[in-house]
Amino acid sequence: MAQLGEDMSDTTLTATATLRYVGVADWWGFHVWIEEGGSRRTLPYRGEAALASFAWGRPGLGSRELARSIIEHATGSSALAERHCRAMTHAVIAELPALGFEITREDVVAWLEGGPIPEVR
Repeated sequence: MAQLGEDMSDTTLTATATLRYVGVADWWGFHVWIEEGGSRRTLPYRGEAALASFAWGRPGLGSRELARSIIEHATGSSALAERHCRAMTHAVIAELPALGFEITREDVVAWLEGGPIPEVR
């Protein structure tokens, strides 16, 4: 393990911000961002279909690709994403409000571990 300087502690290296996945539907389509520590970036697409885009509020290919991308980002595992994306599509993504949503990484991981369906904010 690396040596920490005198003014540093283990908590200095630990992220304290909550990571959230934020979806917004507008005139230009469906957009999903990752928000963490005051910054926002686009959720990377991890799907199989080259021309698919993200969707939510209904089942389908776009919803499945959103579930796959969120799971892979939240866990860092493409295998977990492949295994659970269809179940998450029907249990969570298809039930999200049509105009937008916010769910946290903790919500996603808890659901994967058998927890409740994430509370939508």
